[in-house]
Amino acid sequence: MRSSSLSVTTIRPSSPQTSSQAAVLSPLDWELSRPPVFSAQASQVSFTSGINIVAQPGSVTFSESITNKPLEEVAISHIASKYAAALPNLDYRAIGISPKRFITFEHQPNAARTFITKTLLSHGSWQNAGTAPLQASITLAYTFDQSQLRLNIAEARLQSADKEPIPTILFAGSFHYDLDGELGEARLKNLHQVIEHWRTDLEAFQNLIDTQFLPLMETSQAGTLKAVG
Repeated sequence: MRSSSLSVTTIRPSSPQTSSQAAVLSPLDWELSRPPVFSAQASQVSFTSGINIVAQPGSVTFSESITNKPLEEVAISHIASKYAAALPNLDYRAIGISPKRFITFEHQPNAARTFITKTLLSHGSWQNAGTAPLQASITLAYTFDQSQLRLNIAEARLQSADKEPIPTILFAGSFHYDLDGELGEARLKNLHQVIEHWRTDLEAFQNLIDTQFLPLMETSQAGTLKAVG
């Protein structure tokens, strides 16, 4: 099983007053999946559509589950742009585009850990220190034509209702863009251009996993390692 999500984060100087405003900037016909959470530290609104909005002093993150969803139906770039258009005078400093992908290993409790420690890392006596099996995560930096991707690969467990947690490898990407231009129209134009770049970033992220990491999972000789899904 494989699942994916995508997040767009607007970054600006701390502004608690606008945090709660961002959390309610959503289509009126969307149904809440649970009651909204509002506090001085953060505000969160979750919808049955799979979209979440988390507002904190200094940032607002729009995230969406995109598993099995056509790219034409992904809505968060529109929602993030709508938020910026509604509050055009904020001092936006940067945009973060953060895709995530979970790849599970059902009925293989040690496969995710084995892939990281024996396939991605060179084996050595340093892995044997301590009283429990080594747990590891890896952070890599890739440079593309218009951006840099920081990719974290880590062991995780995917929890679903009424089921045992499933061993999972989490690929978490982050594209960071500093915004150019004077505060106001020029800065806002650059912000919208960056947000609209989300599809190119997502495709680069997915292609990297599909061409470079999934083949390693399928051909690994470490035990019975095999990605399910």
